[in-house]
Amino acid sequence: MLDRQPSTDEPPPEFDEELAATVSRLFWLEDRSKTDIAEEFGLSRFKVARLLDDARRYGIARIEVVEPTERLGRLAEQVRQEYDLDAVRLSPRPVTTAGGQAGLGAVAAAHLATVVGPGSSLGLGWGRALAEVVAHLAPTGPADVVQLAGGFASAEDEFNGTQLVVTASSVLGGDPYLLHAPALVSSAEARAVLRAEATVAHTVRRYRDLTATVTGIGALTETPGSALYRGGVLSRAVRDELRAREVVGDTCCHFIDAQGRVVEELAGRVTGISVEEIRRVPVRIAVAAGPEKLDAVRAALRSGLPTVLVTDSPTAAGLLRPR
Repeated sequence: MLDRQPSTDEPPPEFDEELAATVSRLFWLEDRSKTDIAEEFGLSRFKVARLLDDARRYGIARIEVVEPTERLGRLAEQVRQEYDLDAVRLSPRPVTTAGGQAGLGAVAAAHLATVVGPGSSLGLGWGRALAEVVAHLAPTGPADVVQLAGGFASAEDEFNGTQLVVTASSVLGGDPYLLHAPALVSSAEARAVLRAEATVAHTVRRYRDLTATVTGIGALTETPGSALYRGGVLSRAVRDELRAREVVGDTCCHFIDAQGRVVEELAGRVTGISVEEIRRVPVRIAVAAGPEKLDAVRAALRSGLPTVLVTDSPTAAGLLRPR
């Protein structure tokens, strides 16, 4: 913060401090012109300008310039307190602008570098935001990387959790633990059978040893950016049920309603990390931003699943608005 300090000069006895304060308030806070103020008080425009100068000289009016980094820091702290998080990291570049997604990934990767070190075990989700995080990872390992969610039959490369895990483990110098299973199965019984398979169980066992997780937050909207809709994972009947339950988003295929409640009926069909396993991880980083994800991010924070949020400043500001 740049703050012009007032002079220690004492105003002369004839100086009208009350008038100077009133003129300063009208000019600086109410955006009134010097001409308007002069006409209202029967003063010359020169006199108004002199009063404004003297008000600053004698400490009646102060000019403060808040640097962008400080403004972001204040905004991040407000969000952290509002949602009882351990940390909030903000990208100064909105994701709706050129390079915004890359900037978000870079901020998340920088925070991850403070958490993941030699001997760590990182749980990794999937999605566009996570692809950018992996692209900016620093080699802070050796650290193993564990896939948190299964795959989709027709998902694009950026939603390929397996490839992200392989790439991240290469950067971090650790072993990749892959989940060769679909994201959702038909029943809780099918999930139990699949999780008992040797190749799947090998990865699932690592969930109890995770140092940190980093995941995206999906919005339950029929948009080009929705991995669940692209992958054809959800039937029309399931989508209709989720809307009826006021579901607004998901994290690692765990669906969350507007109040932050996880839909238990579908949670039992998720082959990847369970809600209980997520909550046992000490550091749980969520990376998401954008106007279409605001409701989903708010719901995810209400659920208590993330302990750290990485987002952009417009999304952070939206999280503080009443809903």
